[in-house]
Amino acid sequence: MTSQPLVLQCLAWAGGGWPRRIMLLMLFILASSVGVILVSHETRALYSRIQVEEHVSDNLDSEYERLLLEHSAWAGYNRVDQLAREELQMQSPRKADLVLMRRSPRLLQTASVAGDQE
Repeated sequence: MTSQPLVLQCLAWAGGGWPRRIMLLMLFILASSVGVILVSHETRALYSRIQVEEHVSDNLDSEYERLLLEHSAWAGYNRVDQLAREELQMQSPRKADLVLMRRSPRLLQTASVAGDQE
């Protein structure tokens, strides 16, 4: 290799005449323009794909919200109470069946001392 710069070596390789240099320049311009076209096409395709994926994401979000609403409806207190009464034949205890337990003063004092230490 010679010690000439790369640009000069390329120009020498092109043959030194203006018509060849212009043809070489036209070839580089053509290759560059094809590259720009390919990159812009790829960008549009990827942007279109992003829009499709965002649409899918929006649909999944709305379905998730609908499922949360349905879950809260199925797990509501009134529905659980209704199912307990109808399917399991459960009922509230009568007053006669209730037993109230009172804590002894000693247990209350122990609990309050333990609470003071926190």
